[in-house]
Amino acid sequence: MITTLELLDGLKARRDISSDYKLAKYLGITQQAVSKLRNGTSMSEEMAFKIADDLEMDAELVVLSILLEKAKNERTKSILKKLVA
Repeated sequence: MITTLELLDGLKARRDISSDYKLAKYLGITQQAVSKLRNGTSMSEEMAFKIADDLEMDAELVVLSILLEKAKNERTKSILKKLVA
């Protein structure tokens, strides 16, 4: 499973971005939005696709991981964990 934090930090490393402010500018979102992502707000599927493409990662795995992070229902989590594995 890939977490939102891993995606954000991976993008910062890949693009040599030194701050969350610059990351926000790169992604076209506010710095507050990046802060919310770091503090547990779920990433949208669109943002996950954008970052997956930028990092040349398997978009299906990234989106499934993001959906798993969002999931509230234990049965849903169990199914998504199987798919991610």
